[in-house]
Parts: sequence; structure tokens; C-alpha cells
Amino acid sequence: MNPNPTRPVKVLVFQNRFRLGGQELQTVLNVRTMDRTRFEPVVASLHMDGEHLADLAVEGIRPVVFDLGTSMLRPNTALVVARAARFLRANGIALVHAQDLYTNVVGVAAARLAGIPSVVTRVDLNHAVTGYKRPVLTWVSKMADRVLVNAVCIRDLAIREGVEPDRIVVVRNGLDLAAFDRAAAAEPEPPAPEPGGIVSVANMHHPVKGQTDLLMAMKEVLRVRPDAHLVLVGDGVRRPHLERSAWQLGIADRCHFVGHRFDAPAIVARSAIGVSSSYAEGISNAILEAMAARLPIVATAVGGTVELVREGVSGYLVPPGAPAALARRLLDVLARPQLRRRMGERGRRIVEEEFAVEQMRTSYDALYEDLTGLKVPRIMYGAA
Repeated sequence: MNPNPTRPVKVLVFQNRFRLGGQELQTVLNVRTMDRTRFEPVVASLHMDGEHLADLAVEGIRPVVFDLGTSMLRPNTALVVARAARFLRANGIALVHAQDLYTNVVGVAAARLAGIPSVVTRVDLNHAVTGYKRPVLTWVSKMADRVLVNAVCIRDLAIREGVEPDRIVVVRNGLDLAAFDRAAAAEPEPPAPEPGGIVSVANMHHPVKGQTDLLMAMKEVLRVRPDAHLVLVGDGVRRPHLERSAWQLGIADRCHFVGHRFDAPAIVARSAIGVSSSYAEGISNAILEAMAARLPIVATAVGGTVELVREGVSGYLVPPGAPAALARRLLDVLARPQLRRRMGERGRRIVEEEFAVEQMRTSYDALYEDLTGLKVPRIMYGAA
């Protein structure tokens, strides 16, 4: 309960790092769109690094750092939890909203010590959660007051793990369409790939993104459409391996690896088709942005992607790990310009109606109010 209903409720938003990534972007968007008359975001992190720190600085926010080190399996973890709990009490924090595995653990433990509610966040299907981390994530999900997920498939996973269904809240990823449209309308920074390509936006850290399948599919596409080209936006430890694969497949001259790009919306907006070849996804920000840019989508039917892409309406879904099926659908879309335009327009409408930042904000506010007993009236914009 907010002890002083005339002042905004303090919410600790707890993030491991602020590096480039879809989940980190959603955290920044949450902080940026909070109504400061009702909520006061206090941001904490375990490591002071990442490109999104600059976005927080624009909002006048510098995270408080609770240095966990490189592992949770150290005595230092208990000291970090105790320090975080003292911080919560000393600063009148009413709610902890943790964003990832490590902050879920530290945040829930600290919140329980401080006697305040906590929210853990889960936005993927555990493809990178291995070893001891998996039972730890299950345990902390059961201990939190709420588990926030961004897709129904993740909700189902948490229920299978034993989390009570009424403590799981589905909050869809949000996209600030006005900001996205401005970025999409700008000219790409040089060097820019030629327009009209098939575009994939995904990190290159983990094989779960399926870029090897995409390259094999592209070889088949080029047999029929030698004018086609693939633009791969993203970077990571697997990039040299993927570049070698493109050479070995004989398609390197039609595959453009452009790395991390802050102008990704402009590159996407000048493309013809958005593609995702992942083996597992929650709600993909890359797919959302491609749909917002009015691109038809060809994607693997995994996780939250089936909640985004409507088969035959905004794109096509194919089985994961099936490059031939992926190539066939890419060729279908490339061959039909009117279909591309129709699917692109329908995809844009889906984003506007279901995934705009306003819907995300409403969901966050309802969750925070539920856990803190907030009784601050909303400001009605446009009211006299």
C-alpha cells in the first residue's frame, strides 16, 4: 500500500545490463512511459554497461548498481541481496520489478526481506537457461507475487513448472509507433544495403536464431530469383561462422552482414520481406518492427511468433529447421507484389491494435496498481 497517496509510488525496475536487446528495449520503454504523477521509476542494475544507458540518461536516470559479479553461486550473493533490501527500505520502494534471471533472483529475495511485493519477468522459452539456472528460475517464479510474461506460450511453460496461473500476467511487448515511424522515415546511415531485400534482425550469439537455416533457404531462393538479396542486421560471436557459411554456400555476394545498427528501422522500412528463422521466441521485437514497417513476414512457427504472425493474413508460418519450406514461402511472397502490400498493411494494423505502447502501458499500470494498492486518479488528457 502506498503510505502517502499524494506522492507517486516508487517502483524499482531491476535490469542485469542495458546492452542492445529486445528485452532491454522494453525495460527502457517501460521506464520512459511511466506517468510520473503516479509512478516514480528507480532503476537498478547488476552491471553498469550497455548502449541503452544513454537512453536512460536522456530521462535523467542513472541506475543504482548492485554488483553481483559473475555468478550467483557465491557468498557475495547474500550480501548483495541484503544491501538491496536495505536500499528498498531506506528509499521507500513499494514494488520491485525484476527483468531477467539474475535480477529475478536478487530482486525477489530482497523484496521479501524488505516486506514488499515483487514481479519477475520471463520473455523467452528458456533456450539459454541451463544447468542449475533452470530450477532456480522455477523456484523464484513460484516465490514472486507476479510473473510477467509477454506471450501465452511462456505462460503455459510457467504453469507446467508449477506456477499458479492466477499469478501470471501476460503483458504484450509495446512499440512506440510514432518514434518508430520517425526512425523508419530517416535515411539509413552509410554503408546502407540496397533496398528491396529480405531482412532479418537478430543477434548472432546463439544458434536458437536459426540463421544457418536462413542461409540455406537463401541459396534455394537465389536459384529461382538471382536478383534477391538478404540483409542480416545484428552481431555476435557466431557472425564469423555465419559469414563462412555464406561463402561455402556460394551466396556471400547476395548476403549483406551489416552488424548492429541504430538505424535498423530505416533499413527494415526499405526492405521487401521480414524473415525470422528462430527455433524459439517470445514476442519478437524484430517481427513487431517489420510488421510496423508494413512488411509481410515469413517466420518459423515457434513460441510467441504464432501469436504475432497471422497465417495467410500478415505473413506465412513455416516449421522450424526446414530451410526448404522457408525458401518456398519467401519465393511465394517475392513473386506476388500485391500480396506483399496487402499482408504488410494488415500487419501494420495488428501492431496498431494489439501491440502499441499505449496497450503495454495500460497493462503495466494495472499490474502495478494491483500490487501496491495505488489510489491516484488518472489525468484525463484533454479535460478542462
